[in-house]
Amino acid sequence: MFFRVLGSFAALFLLGSTVDAVSQSNSQPNQETALWRNVGTWGVDKTTDYRCFIATLYEDNTVFRVGFQGPTSNSALYVSLGNVNWTSIEAGKDYDLILQIDNEAGWPSPATGFRFGSIPALVIGTNQTGFVDQLMRKHSLRVLFNGRQILNLSLRGSNDALAEMANCQNQVDAYLGRKDGVPTDPFAGAVASPSPKDPFAN
Repeated sequence: MFFRVLGSFAALFLLGSTVDAVSQSNSQPNQETALWRNVGTWGVDKTTDYRCFIATLYEDNTVFRVGFQGPTSNSALYVSLGNVNWTSIEAGKDYDLILQIDNEAGWPSPATGFRFGSIPALVIGTNQTGFVDQLMRKHSLRVLFNGRQILNLSLRGSNDALAEMANCQNQVDAYLGRKDGVPTDPFAGAVASPSPKDPFAN
């Protein structure tokens, strides 16, 4: 389902057995944002490096955010969870979470601690199509740490929000690649003459 929405970006989702951990340098969401639009209680934004994400705030001050990683990352998406009360989280430390959506099997999710502004948070990288599909179709997300449930979040509106995030990224990518039908880089695609010294040069 999510692949049909993503179009060309769907190729970045690679099948695997667990949610992948990503390095802190690749996984921290950019904190400078530009609003794309609101979808219900979710905000759809694009960061200054042109990667779209969705975010929502719950009554207990938990921030939940899902977004596209950059092209050099080991994972296609990141999931971040933050709460002002999680003051013991240390930046750069590893935290083994289980993410369970409705009554489905839990997803082992290695997370990394960081500060989202002043908010202690955890970030997870994922290439899992099944996880994203569950986020879109299901109703609640439980987060477990050390065998104890620490969050139980409603996913109301997540289907429309994730679909709009994909639309945001597709439009941003299209804008960056071409503007008014003219390539932004006039030298892109130019073919150099083969080097007489290298018979294998294109």
